[in-house]
Amino acid sequence: MRNQIFFTLVVSLVWTSCTFTRKVQTGMQAYEVKQFSVATQLFEAEYAASRSQEDKAQLAYYAGESFSNLNDPASAAPWYYKAHEDGFGPEALDRYADALKQQEKYPEAIKAYEDLLKTSPGNAAYRSNITLCKQAIDWKKNKNAAYEISQVNFNTTAADYAPVPIGPGTLLFTSDRDSKETSESYLWTGRSFSDLYVFKSATQEVAPFDEVINSPDNEGTAILSPDGQMLVFTRCYAGQAYDAWCKLMYSYKRGNVWQEPEPFPFIREEVNYGHPAFAANGTTLFFSSDAPEGQGGHDIYFTQVDGAGIWAEPANLGTFINTIGQEQYPTVYKDTLFYSSDRLAGLGGLDIFKTYLNQEGQWVPPINLRSPVNSGADDFGFIVDTFAAPAENVLMQGYFTSSRGGAARNDDIFAFTLKGIQPGTDIVDVPDNEVPKEKPVDYQIFVSIRVMEPQFEVPDDPNSKRIGKKALPNGPIIITEGLSDQRFVTDELGQFLIKLEWNKQYTFTARYRDHLAASFTLNTAEVERNPLKTITTINQIMELDPIFRNKEIVLENIFYDYDQWAIREDAKPSLKNLSTILKNNPAIRIQLSSYTDCRGTDEYNLDLSQKRAQAAIDYLMSLGISAKRLVAQGFGESNLSVNCVCEECTEEQHQENRRTTFKIID
Repeated sequence: MRNQIFFTLVVSLVWTSCTFTRKVQTGMQAYEVKQFSVATQLFEAEYAASRSQEDKAQLAYYAGESFSNLNDPASAAPWYYKAHEDGFGPEALDRYADALKQQEKYPEAIKAYEDLLKTSPGNAAYRSNITLCKQAIDWKKNKNAAYEISQVNFNTTAADYAPVPIGPGTLLFTSDRDSKETSESYLWTGRSFSDLYVFKSATQEVAPFDEVINSPDNEGTAILSPDGQMLVFTRCYAGQAYDAWCKLMYSYKRGNVWQEPEPFPFIREEVNYGHPAFAANGTTLFFSSDAPEGQGGHDIYFTQVDGAGIWAEPANLGTFINTIGQEQYPTVYKDTLFYSSDRLAGLGGLDIFKTYLNQEGQWVPPINLRSPVNSGADDFGFIVDTFAAPAENVLMQGYFTSSRGGAARNDDIFAFTLKGIQPGTDIVDVPDNEVPKEKPVDYQIFVSIRVMEPQFEVPDDPNSKRIGKKALPNGPIIITEGLSDQRFVTDELGQFLIKLEWNKQYTFTARYRDHLAASFTLNTAEVERNPLKTITTINQIMELDPIFRNKEIVLENIFYDYDQWAIREDAKPSLKNLSTILKNNPAIRIQLSSYTDCRGTDEYNLDLSQKRAQAAIDYLMSLGISAKRLVAQGFGESNLSVNCVCEECTEEQHQENRRTTFKIID
């Protein structure tokens, strides 16, 4: 989804910029100043009048791009196809396939990707998209029956989105519906500027939120603090400049009056911010931003406020959440983070995912909510209604936004109910006089792999702190099942998805130039089949360490008792990990080095360290590593890790000096 605007290609609050009125004469002029509703008309007229095939190809392509920015893939698709036929290049066919996916025309999209593969056989992204389209077909057939969804009755033909429950039966939401306040239109969409509105179910009335908050600019995607005294929302300035920016604003309530909004102190120039969401504690705020230090596109960040009311510098949630695509619309319910992404495996457009922090404080691999919540269109803003009255067999109620359905698919608000369906099998419909038969459940299993490399605090020091992970794109994946091997290639995000068979054992090996290979084994017979979840996706991150040749890497937890060289039980796991590295990388040789503490004579310590290094080598050989690949080297006390005065060193410092390292020598 290129040229992504802040609210998913369609809604009025622009993510990339806000545009003021400017007279245009050509489609490209309108496109460049983001007057997309005008651009579509001009491009169509210019295409009909042009006699140059090269010009027609470009005009058709940008007509498609303009319709895409209006979130109208049904109109965009034929223009992309015209551009392809007129010789624009593979990008037009790629965008055509993407527009088909957004309309859930998956078989046609597969055909387009297969045609692209004929011109670029090694393209991992095309192969991945074919797999994703096939998975989407399965997901549409096997909807999550626990979810019931329906459109709310206050949607309009305009864009209505990002609802937030602010009380029993009361919703705060965003809309660019016609306003009596002004007749001015926003040239991106050709509709009104967006504002915040309130819907009350008791009266079935919709009213503007507050005149202090709503302005002549675009406002939207708001959130109230848990105590109801602070409002955070997004404002995109229409301004007097060609490109303005979206900011996070806040306002405090004094009595019953909202104060004049102000931007957050961490807001930077020429960076977009939006989609705020409070955690339950009221001191942690999540949001989206296209800050340049992110993973790419728009990432999810968080900030925290201290007791003095000072907001911390925002932190990126990292690569477990963020990709080079668009990650937007975070919301939090209990320990679960919901958000939308257009780069993870999904049905098309933005899909809604969920994740949570595990006991180690890391985000678990995100889970796609699948159909019926997700669709080929943009789906976002999933939020739980904590004010909803409890109901029997209902686990959760809430809302989300989707652009599904229709031609120019303006966003609509949907309500959802998650029910606690009892486990069981589907029932086949039969006449009343026959005994119903159970329909066999078609359980399917996929594995989703993401290949990454660690990021070090000191880039060329493998012993420095690991501070994050980075994707390794377009690398080989070898899948071994029985005696057969199959080779695949990851996409530009380092991702790979494939459907597996039940009751088989697979070994997955990831390789990358100048990196150590890694592998894992999956036995599908051991994966539980959940009656409520007919499609299971195993998410696996494979981390490949860069090869640091002739640099010593300290083996963690390889310690020795004083004056001893025997391998302790607590050292064996680390050596087993090293043996796995060696088995995955059969071409490398290593030198395994051992060091002593400062006690004893130089000659004695040199001999002791050599025995310790050899003991580690012997243990690796017992695990099946050839002696030809191993070199033992003792260094005695020649290079102390902790350079303390020997008589004053603590026992912990002595033990840290009694260490073992390895380095790759071939």
